[in-house]
Amino acid sequence: MIDSDTIFGFWPRWRADVSLEVLLKVMEEHGVDRFLSLSTTGIFYDYEEGNEETLRAAERNPELVPVATVDPRKYSGGKGLVRKLSEEGFKALRFFPDLQAWPFTYEPFLELLREAEEVGMPVMTSAPGLGRITELARATDGHGVPVVVTGVNYNQFSEAIAVMRSRDNFYITTSLLDTPDAYEAFVREVGAGRLMFGSYSPLHYFSSSFLALEKAELGDEDRRLILRENAERLLWGR
Repeated sequence: MIDSDTIFGFWPRWRADVSLEVLLKVMEEHGVDRFLSLSTTGIFYDYEEGNEETLRAAERNPELVPVATVDPRKYSGGKGLVRKLSEEGFKALRFFPDLQAWPFTYEPFLELLREAEEVGMPVMTSAPGLGRITELARATDGHGVPVVVTGVNYNQFSEAIAVMRSRDNFYITTSLLDTPDAYEAFVREVGAGRLMFGSYSPLHYFSSSFLALEKAELGDEDRRLILRENAERLLWGR
């Protein structure tokens, strides 16, 4: 199993133990053999320092697949940054516009998007709020880079499905798909090949999205795609 949506470090918004030690324990307890992750230092403090922490954690824990993050508000551009991140071993580039308060129609973000497309690095981003996935879709139109939307909630399901129907480079993680019928609806409307299992551990409970997937009325192949094969195809071309 691959968990495509985890973090580690600290969480200043409320009291929560999201340390690397807790994350490793949760992954082991649930039989996750690979997981995408990044240090929250890169979200809330300094993205360069955060990326360094992520790489160090991945070196010590080979099951951790390093994901880079960049805060576009602090990115001056023109440095070939995403290519450098790819060469360092990062497998995806993740953004947090909701936590950093910037719009998708924001040139530093669009420049990073173009850089990611040049090196074939998937982009992951949150997009909470009605209309935000649509804004993201329009901002990224014309770019073939895979876009993985994280944290899609119940109120956004119809919007996410509409965007995914018209853009085959859009995917979602499943951290907020906490009922069997949520999985069933997405598989029915856009196919299991567009969902990547993610728990947002250790900030969220792992079992919330995982048990819903277990109980969903899906075929074995659909489960394999969601739990492993989609991530393998997107990140390693398998």
